[in-house]
Amino acid sequence: MTTPAPASIALIGGGPRGVSLIERLGAALRDRADVDLDLHIIDDTQVGAGRTWRTDQVRELCMNTLADAVTLFTDDSVTMTGAVVEGPTMYEWCVLALHAERPSSDTAAVVADIAASHVAAFADVPVRPGLVDEYAAELTGLVPHSHPSRALYGEYLRWCHARAVAMLPGGVRVREHLGRVVAVERSGGREILSLADGREIPADAVVAATGWMPRGATASESALAGPAARRGLLWVRPDSPADQDLAAVPAGAPVIVRGLGMGFYDTMALLTIGRGGRFLESEDGLLRYEASGDEPVLHATSRRGLPFRAKSLYGSLPPRAPQRRLRGVDATRMSRPIDFDADVWPLILRDAFEAYYATLDRVRPGAVTIGLADLVRVIDRAPGHIDALAAAVAPFVPDPRDRFDLRAAIDPVRQTFSGPAAFDAFVRDAIVEDLAEAARGADSPLKAGLWSIASARQPASVLGSFGGYDARSREAGFALLHAAGGMFGSGPPAFRSRQLLALIDAGLVRFVGPAANVTVENGRFHASSADVDGSGVDADVLVDAFMHPHDLRETADPLARSLIDAGRARPFGAPSPGGGAVPTEAFDIDPGTGRLIGRDGSVDPAVHVAGIPLDAALHDTIISPMPRADSTMLRETDRVARSALAIALAAASVPATVRSTA
Repeated sequence: MTTPAPASIALIGGGPRGVSLIERLGAALRDRADVDLDLHIIDDTQVGAGRTWRTDQVRELCMNTLADAVTLFTDDSVTMTGAVVEGPTMYEWCVLALHAERPSSDTAAVVADIAASHVAAFADVPVRPGLVDEYAAELTGLVPHSHPSRALYGEYLRWCHARAVAMLPGGVRVREHLGRVVAVERSGGREILSLADGREIPADAVVAATGWMPRGATASESALAGPAARRGLLWVRPDSPADQDLAAVPAGAPVIVRGLGMGFYDTMALLTIGRGGRFLESEDGLLRYEASGDEPVLHATSRRGLPFRAKSLYGSLPPRAPQRRLRGVDATRMSRPIDFDADVWPLILRDAFEAYYATLDRVRPGAVTIGLADLVRVIDRAPGHIDALAAAVAPFVPDPRDRFDLRAAIDPVRQTFSGPAAFDAFVRDAIVEDLAEAARGADSPLKAGLWSIASARQPASVLGSFGGYDARSREAGFALLHAAGGMFGSGPPAFRSRQLLALIDAGLVRFVGPAANVTVENGRFHASSADVDGSGVDADVLVDAFMHPHDLRETADPLARSLIDAGRARPFGAPSPGGGAVPTEAFDIDPGTGRLIGRDGSVDPAVHVAGIPLDAALHDTIISPMPRADSTMLRETDRVARSALAIALAAASVPATVRSTA
């Protein structure tokens, strides 16, 4: 008589999503003491933290989210089948760790306010020895609305990983593998994972939670690559800042930087304070930069030409945007595919206009000449377009400076400039004005309106998941929402914008102009903007301070390519208004399980994909889980973990001799 072989699951990717999958497997197995399961976790950098959040990266790199606004634990807001298993947010974990090592009345007061379930979860697994000493300066200064270092977040993830593993039943054997999976092939009724170093791992179910997958060069990059290589120019290609090698960037040299989002601020930090410079604060609160002499001079550009807006200083976590129109939508009564521009975008705009004017009416009584309820009725009756809403409200807001100019916020550079100095001054003034608004916190009408739009990305994404919007909408209003929402809500901490001002004043950061064209001319990189006269700058170094989004159609990832070539994967198709489907960047998956959809439309028997490579299909996959927000990621990891477990356990019930010949 043959006995069944153990069930086996392979998780490709040991970052946040991989950790959450382990935790969700544990939740699904909490009453299964008899389980017999091998759980393989494969990551090419650091199991538990992953590449982006690995703990050995420099501390100058900080998170773009707030310490108390990120968690890896479920709560009763999460729409899922599995059991809720609560645990501490990152901030709570930091306080608990600090109090355990260095108890004080201050930390004791905070610990007393932390939910008992979170404290109990922390008590299950101690933090690693030496952690508090290594991060003492950061931990002692941390508040709920701090932006922690990425390395410290990696430590939190590693602890979440250790706890998730500790909570697994005794019959689950965890095998950690450091390496990169380059192919998955079905053989003998099982999945065989091939690693780059030649190792092979068999499994009954596979989940690819890889995070950012490499993408092939764009056409413009390919055109630039040959001339740059022939002339020996230094080109730092798009990637995570922690993986970009900036060591060869020479001191004092001009450097062209493409991108003015968070990647730019990371590059800026690494090439200034990362090279020994210091920011000093004067008595009047202004920052001054004291150079080390090792800094280059950055000439930055982006499509809009302006840096992302700073996050507001609320002195707490950001307030929840009301968005009563958008959040009041009953998705079950909307016919899919939804016309985003006609049915959703007007709701978002009206919510934003109401948020702006409700704040204005509160902080500047009399600025609006009719009651707020009457103004809301004006907003509701007006056509749901930016210009129409602005025109409808204008008669009731006499001072033009008090009006919500959303058009200017979305498209801030609507003029040409007489030269680089004029454009630099324009950008500097914009940063100063934005910081002033950020300092007003909840009392800034402008930030309230823009935050409403930024916050709309999550509920709008849920409405449009898995083909909820037609292809035309995705390329128009939905794309605009994410572009504008990123600029308004995914910008840097305010202290980074203050640092940027100091670097501008020190002559170490300049701006080329919007949509600068970058070529190789006369043996050097050359960047110039049609909107800024005389904007041309030459440099031997080009830094692309951004990451390409994953695109399955142009993937450079060997694992993704192996699945495509085998017919086990295909791009997700967005419905076309004229019928049919338009291929997108994402993997096509079964929404209920996360299993791949193959070239022939069949659901894969064992391979799942979760996370960022699904963003163009599932949407909202990049944002870290937030407490009490029904996080997309936690909903996803629950259903995918349950599917992988069901497949593995079903396979294990088959005798090994049958499985080997299947």
